[in-house]
Amino acid sequence: MSRHVPAPPSDLLPHDLSLVYSGYKEENQEWVSMGLKRYREKRDFKKTSEPSGRGRPTAAERFVVQEHHASRLHWDFRLQIEGVLKSWSVPKGPSLDPAAKRLAVEVEDHPVDYLTFTGEIPKGSYGGGVVYRWDIGTYEMIDGDPLEAWKKGALKFRLHGERLQGEWRLFKMKGRKQGGKPLWLLQKIADEFARPGDAAEPKGAEKQVEGKVKPISRIKPARIKRTAAPEGEPLSVEAFLGLTHPTGDVTVEIDGTHVALSHLDRIYWPKEKITKFDLLTYYIRIFPYLGPFLQDRPAILQRWPRGIGAPKFFQHDLQSAPEYLRTARMQNEEGREIDYAVYTGLPSLLHLVNLGTIEHHPWHSTLDRIDRPDWLVIDLDPRGALWEHVLKAAEVTREVFASRGLTVYPKTSGSSGIHIYLPLEPIYEYEAVAAFAEAIACEVASRIPEMATVERKPEERKEGQVYIDWLQNARGKSMVAPYSVRAKPGATVSMPLTWKEIGRGVEIADFTIRNVLDLVKKKKGLWERFFEERQRLPGPGEKRRRPAA
Repeated sequence: MSRHVPAPPSDLLPHDLSLVYSGYKEENQEWVSMGLKRYREKRDFKKTSEPSGRGRPTAAERFVVQEHHASRLHWDFRLQIEGVLKSWSVPKGPSLDPAAKRLAVEVEDHPVDYLTFTGEIPKGSYGGGVVYRWDIGTYEMIDGDPLEAWKKGALKFRLHGERLQGEWRLFKMKGRKQGGKPLWLLQKIADEFARPGDAAEPKGAEKQVEGKVKPISRIKPARIKRTAAPEGEPLSVEAFLGLTHPTGDVTVEIDGTHVALSHLDRIYWPKEKITKFDLLTYYIRIFPYLGPFLQDRPAILQRWPRGIGAPKFFQHDLQSAPEYLRTARMQNEEGREIDYAVYTGLPSLLHLVNLGTIEHHPWHSTLDRIDRPDWLVIDLDPRGALWEHVLKAAEVTREVFASRGLTVYPKTSGSSGIHIYLPLEPIYEYEAVAAFAEAIACEVASRIPEMATVERKPEERKEGQVYIDWLQNARGKSMVAPYSVRAKPGATVSMPLTWKEIGRGVEIADFTIRNVLDLVKKKKGLWERFFEERQRLPGPGEKRRRPAA
């Protein structure tokens, strides 16, 4: 096996992947610089938006496949090796058929920033045309060191992407060149991910249709590719839920919408033997309770396409979507335009779950009032504190809100802490909500200083203090939704609570994908009035102003 270890992103977005891993070897800096010389010579960076590669490279083992609509459609296959992307142009694209050996023309090295490049290269420029990200993920070598294997002309590796998975090999054709460029062959190795015949062919832009989104304030229409409707006889939701030995791929019809679901028997929680099918059925059944907390909100996706034991990645920016999935183009904090997925109903939720989105992290605001959140949230993060101190901090937080005439709702994070929600009338900008949340957090910390703190730096906190995090109340931030499953051992759920349960000493592990549906039936009315209880923040010197009728 390779001495390199794949470095899955932990808390960075796809466009930050070049910063994910700190294992880059400084002694390779000159080698990397020389490798990118040809890349830079071919491009005028005053005209093209392609990355210049001036940033510090890393040694994370990532791969990307980009669909490149240049003078001729082709797919660019790139492996990150010692700080650069070794690159090949594959005219017919990767095939999942082990019998197919796809020609791969070696091209110049690309900078690691190119992992997440999408956009249009101007006509007349080198490689002019539109570039889409077709697949992205991590890889690991099966035999040997990647750089040495590349030098020898024989790479054997395992891909962990959404489209491309399992074992592959890439080998040089001795003495064969095209326009002075070495010729290689890319081939799928027979395994569980192989597909014979036509089913193995890449689906490119000819299978896409354009979608539109109605522009709204500060939100631009998304310009992403729309995938065609899946083929095959669809199942009803009832028939899908009734499957006893689900395997492979199916299509489910929901109110006339066809949703393609794949790899139903894939194990997502190895120890508990919980499958992707189990996760999908949970979300179908819990949707009447979960749906209101997702509806019309942009989604920040955390994707585990291979389950919780494999690498995950964050995704804000969609590259393609089915017709029924609404998207919205907005600017992030860096001014970059992002095509966000938007939750609009059960089909949209299931599509995102099918992509490997185990957890659901919606924005605090809806599209119609994107700059005005309709809840405030306080995150009580243990960071090594005793659990009873977390529960105590929750009760004190409730008392502080109550002293201002406000009613709040608790839930488990499903991971390690407690979240406290205040439903709001969407009339305040994020800055005002954050300022109020900070004031609440500071008062809680002042009431129980030995147990709680608002100090952001862990090294500045006393040992065992609960961190009262109010900073998530910002545009573009999110919190895991009520009833969302967590990608944690046991398949725990972020569960809405009563204050009596807080007082009784509830535990995170009390709520899992296995028992929450039954508990919800017994606990009718839990958080059901949340959106009816939208409140106003009290002004200086007042307790609370009642919402207008």
